[in-house]
Amino acid sequence: MKHLLWGAAGALLLGVGVVFAVGVLEQASKARPELPGLLPEGALLYLEAKDFSSLLQDWNTSAEKRAWLGSDNHAAFSTSRLFGRLSQAQNEFSAAAGISTDASLLEKVAGKESCLGLYDIGNLEFVYVTRLDQQQIENTPLWQTRGKYEQRTEAGTAFYVHRDTQSSRVAAFAARDGWLILGTREDLVAGVLDRLQGASSHSLSGEGWFVEAIKQVSEARVPAERGDLRMVLNLDKIVPSPYFRSYWIERNITEMKQYASAVSDLYRTPQSYREERVLVRHAGVAATAQGDVQALSALAPEDAAFFSAQASPTQESVLASLRENLMEMKPNQPRTQAWSAPPAVSAENAGNAAQLDVPIDRAPVILEQADAFQPLRTLLHVERPDAELEVYATRAPQNGVFVSLQSAVVLTAPENWDEESVVQALSSALLPGLTAGKLGVHWETRSSVAGKYLALDGAVPIFVQVDGKRLLLANDRILLEKILSLKGKSSPSPGKDSVTYAAQFRHTQEQGNFRLLMTQLDRAGHRGATDQQGNRSEGQSPAFFSGNVASFSRVFARMEQERIEEKDMGSKVMQTVTYQWAR
Repeated sequence: MKHLLWGAAGALLLGVGVVFAVGVLEQASKARPELPGLLPEGALLYLEAKDFSSLLQDWNTSAEKRAWLGSDNHAAFSTSRLFGRLSQAQNEFSAAAGISTDASLLEKVAGKESCLGLYDIGNLEFVYVTRLDQQQIENTPLWQTRGKYEQRTEAGTAFYVHRDTQSSRVAAFAARDGWLILGTREDLVAGVLDRLQGASSHSLSGEGWFVEAIKQVSEARVPAERGDLRMVLNLDKIVPSPYFRSYWIERNITEMKQYASAVSDLYRTPQSYREERVLVRHAGVAATAQGDVQALSALAPEDAAFFSAQASPTQESVLASLRENLMEMKPNQPRTQAWSAPPAVSAENAGNAAQLDVPIDRAPVILEQADAFQPLRTLLHVERPDAELEVYATRAPQNGVFVSLQSAVVLTAPENWDEESVVQALSSALLPGLTAGKLGVHWETRSSVAGKYLALDGAVPIFVQVDGKRLLLANDRILLEKILSLKGKSSPSPGKDSVTYAAQFRHTQEQGNFRLLMTQLDRAGHRGATDQQGNRSEGQSPAFFSGNVASFSRVFARMEQERIEEKDMGSKVMQTVTYQWAR
């Protein structure tokens, strides 16, 4: 009997323990839902932060924010149309909320785990969900002024709505289970409450485009850990938007059309910020680049200001690169017509007897100019370059007056380059810019420790070396010889995935020359212009290069270098962007 009693008691305790454990697990699962599953369907952009309050605090206390707010770049932005539109929307939201929606409010509603879904770009319709303690929620200005709002109920929870009659903007918010929900539409806030209650099974996390985007990230990165900040974009809906076309700074709308979605994760350390991107292509869209440029990238000297290496470049892009960096001797001049436009026909100007012999059924004879770059275009068509490296260096003279730019291009091809064909094509392209008498172009052979190369005999600096499947061209002897000295070190890295694009910019190294060059550009366009840092009068627009652009460099003076690597994997493109901070 005693054994039965102890057995019953043990079973009872075990049962209570199981029930308690299940209850704890259930509460834990409710307290830590997957954030995308809380948002209603239809978001164009999704942002998620592991700890939004820490991110915001780091930015607010950073030297970069203080420098930017006082910079010419910020001054120019504050007068832009985009800034005006955003300021107008902020004022309308303030009117709808009945409180100032400024940085102070943002600090008070910034919690730990947080996410935001943007549903309309033009009207800035969004819903924001963040984890806050109940006391923190009650200390927010929204909660303290909730008496001025209309009260609604959804999924057993009260939420609050207020509409500004003048702008028709809506402010809505709710609090449940340690979550603060803010939105610009009543249905969005109600939708989050439904999903917290479990009353709705449809959410952003179940949409086809979102599922596919996260799946591609999981396949591309193992483990696919979320970054400190994650952004997921529905490019199918964003790219056609007129707002994207108007304000997207890259201006590469045609290139972006091939992608259906994108995911970007930001990982932060004291030494670097690393952004991992996955761009998901539409079904059936083929890869645009094949090969590996890691060995080619190794040819860029360590003191180069910038380099970029591209696999599978188009022949026209290679030709454009050669023309812009090495071949063009002077700015393009507009072509003038050899005849005048006929006067407008009118009853008073119907011609006269002296014009009877002038044919009216034939167009005027136009003397077509021969394309000097056609031989070079033909050479590229025959050789079919499979990779291209562009290298840029700067050099300031001792007097510090003029910054000179040096550039080099390295092309690799499936077969060996023919030196005679290369020289003939280059000579043909250079001839019109060098002499009007067609006296010819003479090349001479020079030697260095790194090897022999050809140099154009004359005032135009062009240096060439044909090395099997590699063709090296530069407008500076020192830069070419540096590249030649690295040829033996440029071997592929075993065991690494193929990198189809790589680029690097050394910001710390180039800051001085960069700012000096920006000042020179402004002086070239506006006589008397100077570096306007600290010298801009109130209300006066800053100089574009030496003021606006150069000040942005000053803001991020601690950023040592930026590097990007891209891997074209067919169905998706993976990009890694690393910002290295100076210690």
